[in-house]
Amino acid sequence: KFQAASALLHHPTDCSRALLPAMQQSLVRRGIRRALPCRDRWHALQEYAVGEANTEEFRLLRARDTAVTGVVAAQHGAQKTIDWKAWEGRISNKETLQCLKDFHAQQTALLDAVFKEDHLKAVKEQKAGWELYDTAQASCTKSVAKSQQILKNGARALWISFQNPPVSQLSQSEWLDADQYWQAFVEKHHFYHNHIASAVEDPESKEYDAKQKAELIKRWATFDGRGTTRQNNKLLYQRPSYEYYDVYRGPLIEHMIYYLTKTGGDARMFPEVMPTAWFAEIYNLRFKVYNVLQRRKRLEHESSLSRESHHDFHPHDLEHDGEAFFSKLIAKESALIEL
Repeated sequence: KFQAASALLHHPTDCSRALLPAMQQSLVRRGIRRALPCRDRWHALQEYAVGEANTEEFRLLRARDTAVTGVVAAQHGAQKTIDWKAWEGRISNKETLQCLKDFHAQQTALLDAVFKEDHLKAVKEQKAGWELYDTAQASCTKSVAKSQQILKNGARALWISFQNPPVSQLSQSEWLDADQYWQAFVEKHHFYHNHIASAVEDPESKEYDAKQKAELIKRWATFDGRGTTRQNNKLLYQRPSYEYYDVYRGPLIEHMIYYLTKTGGDARMFPEVMPTAWFAEIYNLRFKVYNVLQRRKRLEHESSLSRESHHDFHPHDLEHDGEAFFSKLIAKESALIEL
């Protein structure tokens, strides 16, 4: 605002000439208001006055301030006493006047007694009670030190939290081994929890862990139906081969037929893990068979225009009748071999 006023002073126009006096007074008043809490320093605003008109206005303001200060200083003398007789003739309500007079006398006596006391001497003569002050000071010092320690720990935790990668990138084989914070986090949160439901259940409670374990065991029982509770084999590739074949009977029959046909050996010598070349040959034979079966199925389906059509050597309902169908197929093949 002072810069705008300075621009108007250096480049005046007809409109600005009319506004200059009002703007000068406004700027000066605003500067005085800001300096009122330290009245002895408001004179430093003179350096913001740019131009002859502003300088002259500030000089007149200083002169008026000097005159007011002189008048105020001249009035410092003996305090005048209240002429109660004159007020008795002016105030008709004598009870109110008497109350005012008594209150004034009481407050004056109280203030006079306070001013007459030597407070510095009273403080120096006070010997008892400083133990409480020293104890309070020592307690405050310890509290400040504790607060500083809490502040340092909070800043350190924020820094660690900022430097750590997100939870989705946790890896126990890399930085997690050296970070105790996330180690404790992983150990404390065994199971995933949707935190939107935190209002009805505590993800860090023992009840929640028991619920998750019961649900995990239920899923295991539903998956393989054997009532197993081995939680170290959560995924299929973590199971041994005999459990894989125990769960999936179709691959067992397929691999066993291939093994017996390929080697002519005994089923009791069926390898736990077959060679990779055998798996590759099984897949090649499977795709060749499916290619032939699909062509035959398409011809039959398009010629008969039937609603359903099934591959040869496959049951109509693989999910429900598959095990019985392949059992009959194995019995038929066994009978042919025995003959």
